[in-house]
Amino acid sequence: MAEQYGFKLINSTPYYAQANGQAEFTNKIIKNGIAKMIKDNPREWSDLLFYTIWAYRTSKRDATYCTPYELVYGHEAILPVEVNVRTIKVDRQHRMTSEAYQETMSIMNLDIEAKREQALSSLIKQKRLIVESYNKQVRKKFFKIDDLVWKVRLPMGHKDHFYEKWTPQWEGPFRVIKTYSGNSYGLQDMNGNTTRTKINGKFIKAYHPTI
Repeated sequence: MAEQYGFKLINSTPYYAQANGQAEFTNKIIKNGIAKMIKDNPREWSDLLFYTIWAYRTSKRDATYCTPYELVYGHEAILPVEVNVRTIKVDRQHRMTSEAYQETMSIMNLDIEAKREQALSSLIKQKRLIVESYNKQVRKKFFKIDDLVWKVRLPMGHKDHFYEKWTPQWEGPFRVIKTYSGNSYGLQDMNGNTTRTKINGKFIKAYHPTI
């Protein structure tokens, strides 16, 4: 299906679960919104989902400086309350002829690509600032061949049903058998089994045997 419609599928490995960060952040906002609305009637969540999503789509996002609705349709949404009280914007729209309305919408559609490009530029800029801030706070770790290291357990955050919250977050030791550009490494466990993928240095740490 993806090939038929020209979509490019990119697998997000467990080491880079943060690649889904934007979707997870959006889901969190919607989940919190529903939680606030169903506080007294939890079983009504499906009936209130529409209103939560509508609120999200018509709220300005800090990263893009506009609403998701505006990025899709090229103009701000008219809220139900604006229709009920017949605001100036709604009244002006009702007074327009069909020809004038179509012309106005055509002009807005011409501007939509510029809005999308501006939103994308703002989003990229914000992501760059986040990366720069993160890099300033994180000290890179470098390893050499034959170093013994711990490796993050996969999937990250997974809890063993027996240990629960006491589940170890690291496993090993592993031996560094190859170094790659970008601070990535090839690892091998003590039984000679090699990891199938390169591991970034931020997901391993020096191994110090306990006495």
